[in-house]
Amino acid sequence: MARPSPLDIYSLLDRSNCGDCGYATCMAFATDLLERKVTLEDCTHLMQQPKQAKNLAKLREITTPPQKPVIIGVGERACICGGEEVLMRHQLTYYNETAIFMEIADDNPDLEEIIKYLTDLKLERMGDVLRINGIALRCVSGDLDQFKLAAKKISEITDLPIMLCCIMNPEILLAGATEIKDKKPLLYGATKDSWEQVGTFAVQNNLPIVAVSSDLDELISLSATLQKLGAKEIVLDPGTFFGPGKLAFTYDNILQLRNAAIDKEDPNAGWPVMGVPAAYWVQMDTSQGDLWTHQYQEVIMGALMESIDTSLIVLHTGKKKDDIWALLALMTLRQSVFSDPRIYPTADPGLIQIGEPGDMAPIFVTSNYRLTKIPVEIDIKGANLDSWLLVVNSEGIGIESAVAGGQFNATSIAEAVQEFKAFDKVKHRILIIPGMAARLSGALEDEADAVVLVGPRDSSGIKKFYDTRWDPEKDMKEYAER
Repeated sequence: MARPSPLDIYSLLDRSNCGDCGYATCMAFATDLLERKVTLEDCTHLMQQPKQAKNLAKLREITTPPQKPVIIGVGERACICGGEEVLMRHQLTYYNETAIFMEIADDNPDLEEIIKYLTDLKLERMGDVLRINGIALRCVSGDLDQFKLAAKKISEITDLPIMLCCIMNPEILLAGATEIKDKKPLLYGATKDSWEQVGTFAVQNNLPIVAVSSDLDELISLSATLQKLGAKEIVLDPGTFFGPGKLAFTYDNILQLRNAAIDKEDPNAGWPVMGVPAAYWVQMDTSQGDLWTHQYQEVIMGALMESIDTSLIVLHTGKKKDDIWALLALMTLRQSVFSDPRIYPTADPGLIQIGEPGDMAPIFVTSNYRLTKIPVEIDIKGANLDSWLLVVNSEGIGIESAVAGGQFNATSIAEAVQEFKAFDKVKHRILIIPGMAARLSGALEDEADAVVLVGPRDSSGIKKFYDTRWDPEKDMKEYAER
């Protein structure tokens, strides 16, 4: 089915422009509904007027992506998995990043400490906050009461979504789920032997469920059967396998499921797909070799899965502070893969104070491309330089491309100097531009009536540049003599 246009959606709204949704017009609402910035529930007319029921049903049909989304957990940290429209990111964008769940055994003596650490874990990179998405509680004890106790304890100390894992014993799984069903845990999982028992519980309690099989035909059949039973939210696990030739098998299964859902629009394949890199620790002999070597293999599988838009992954490595490198690697990759290729990541133009700049503090100039502005700011702070950073509107394009394309030019920089009153903050008229913008220096001196210094091509060289080149009294003396 072709992607609907804003007009297709608009035609099914009541077009009253009532403003109850917070938008001035129904067309604006339709546009943002298509981009998933709002939901159908935000339109009170659709929800409350019986005569809109037919249009509401049609809107649900045309706005539901071929890979349907599944929500795990409740509250602010509820996790949305799947919900994608395209196989490749460049075709449109990916909407919901790969959810990272950390597994923990129900008999782990440090369970409470680990859960608190994972809940609070927060990394900031390039203006984004990177966090894990959930906890996967594994039944290792084989004890029903222990599993229930662990599930209850986790639900009390974290707001992270929870996946309950006890595939070999449905009674234990459902006992744990009964304890925390109000938290909407993901049930792992339903097999050809347990689908009816686990599926019925999931339907009765409106819980998401994982269908598990390494045989794709069997997995699709399980999905179809669970849907007939009444399951509304399903996650597909085709298995994760390590060893010679098995990585390719794992990769191929995930891609086949995504292709069946998105390109072929198979409703039984049209669900989030998950993988379990943590399976490495039960499939491979980890008694030999260095620990980090085995951890690295798990992280490689996680990175592979993120790169092909696997909806959810379960990790073993990363629960301890010493293993933060694993999460940092996977979160950084995820941040890149799931950025929107249609939108330049921008920062607000303006004049930023760094430290406690004095009258003769330098003024560095950069673009408002976020992945340029933030590293420059970090490097200036890292060099402990009290200074000013003038962020110029380059339409969110990096220095080299913006200079070539004309978005970062002498006029735009001079206008930013005037708009943000940069020279009112200091007793000099010196600007330091990036090395990649060196060709703008002559024109900028005329446009801004300033001394223009060409800085390093890379912001990592700012400290050396400052130590060897920054001499405002000398430069201003030459400026006065011009």
